Amino acid sequence: MVDETSHLLVSSEVQGQHQQYEEHHQHVHTKRLLQSRHIEMISLGGIIGTGLFIGVRSQLVTGPIISLLSYAYISIICYTIIQSVGEMSCFMPINGSICQFQFKFLSNSIGLSINIIYWISWSITLALELSLIYEMLTFWEFQFIQDNPILIIFSIWLILTLFNLFPVNYYGEIEFMISILKVLFIICWIFISIYLILHNNIGFKNWDRKLIWGIDTIHIIKNPIQSKAVNILSTLVSSCFTFQSIESIAICSGEIKDAHTSLPKAIKYILVRIVVFYMLTLFLLTILIKCDDPNLTNDNNDIFSSPFLIGLINCGISSSSFILGTFNSIIIICMLSAANSNIYFGSRCLISIIESESDLDAPPHMFEFLSITDSHGVPYPAILLTSSIGLISLFSKYKTIEILFKLLINLCATSGLIMWLFISICYLRFLKILKFNNLNYNHLNFKSSIKLKWLNWFAIINIILIIFSNGLINIWKFDWDNFISCYLTSIILVICTFSLSWYWNEPIIRPIEAIDIFTDQSPYAFSK
Repeated sequence: MVDETSHLLVSSEVQGQHQQYEEHHQHVHTKRLLQSRHIEMISLGGIIGTGLFIGVRSQLVTGPIISLLSYAYISIICYTIIQSVGEMSCFMPINGSICQFQFKFLSNSIGLSINIIYWISWSITLALELSLIYEMLTFWEFQFIQDNPILIIFSIWLILTLFNLFPVNYYGEIEFMISILKVLFIICWIFISIYLILHNNIGFKNWDRKLIWGIDTIHIIKNPIQSKAVNILSTLVSSCFTFQSIESIAICSGEIKDAHTSLPKAIKYILVRIVVFYMLTLFLLTILIKCDDPNLTNDNNDIFSSPFLIGLINCGISSSSFILGTFNSIIIICMLSAANSNIYFGSRCLISIIESESDLDAPPHMFEFLSITDSHGVPYPAILLTSSIGLISLFSKYKTIEILFKLLINLCATSGLIMWLFISICYLRFLKILKFNNLNYNHLNFKSSIKLKWLNWFAIINIILIIFSNGLINIWKFDWDNFISCYLTSIILVICTFSLSWYWNEPIIRPIEAIDIFTDQSPYAFSK
């Protein structure tokens, strides 16, 4: 039986594998400049973004009961994911940790397939954010903004790209300040909403008995029970979108100072944050807004399409008031923050692919430029490549670019969910690897207060169900655009994984005994 110090020993076979790895792979020499306060505020403010401010519309139309239950349901999955990510990232705090885990714990073919999709999703989301920010800026009706959309979008893109070319602690400071603003905004909105609800004696008037289970947004299924079931299942993906990027805090793990203490602090109170920033705000929104509110159900993309503003306007606050004007500005700032984070997280996802244990069957010099960093540890080629894709938003009005843009958006539709799925699979493998190497899970420096094994099985089964149910409407009315939007990501993932596995002549899942869990292990992985 191997004692507890066995985690410090590396077999000669693994050492040989690691030497081979060093000879054929590039390391990205980033620096650990993010401090504990940066990470705590990024993890806090990172869950407050476009998905919450705008995306929550699709949940509200399902009615108060369904929307609250769906959020509670997704919250269980999110809590499982972030706790699992915390345990693995504290054990192995490497660049873009969640991106590298698929390579390390599963296989090169799965790792490359998932992470290319995940990287594209960050890049294309940047393009979407830039387009949406411009649309929101047109609210102020300045002629210069109206006449120069390309110049405005390019200027925003250039500023955000330059921000990311500074040392990572500058990114941390920017997000630290914006996260404080986000939190203050949500707290102020909560108190103002509660005051208006009490002052106007609204109570539960908007929980209309006829609308408490939402409205039919499908219209093509005659059976009301089937229609309601499909409606609920179809909105689960959009519910997940609201929570997307909750796992992204772990992408920073390779640049966090004292990751063994900073990461656990950031993750520790995630459940409280989910309850306050998601469940409480959604509950107040269901009280302020009827699920059939015209401002909620139309396709209007102006700034007042945010339910956070619709609810206040319904309570009598003028759209030209100081409060609404201030909230408008804050929402735009939050979206700028989200676009800024898209560049950061996308670039770190890209360098994690370079660092991972895959030679991609190509000479190292083909990818060497992406591993270059400056004297401050900034991977500027990866940043520029990631941000450059966001420039698609400049040309989306042209037909050929619009088709490509739409295809890429469809490719990203369920990329976050797929990343959640494989984080859970990696975690189950992580437990098996610890056991195989006689490493005691109970002695980990950071471990969840609850047993995550069965919760991850729950997450895996339910994420697969959500992905497949997203396109159920095609059973009643088949539409190629809808089908591609719902399943393109999954289809490409399966095809790429099997093709790469065949091309590299490697198994889809690497055997446990072939996995090196020691090389990148933190010296603080186990409690003293």
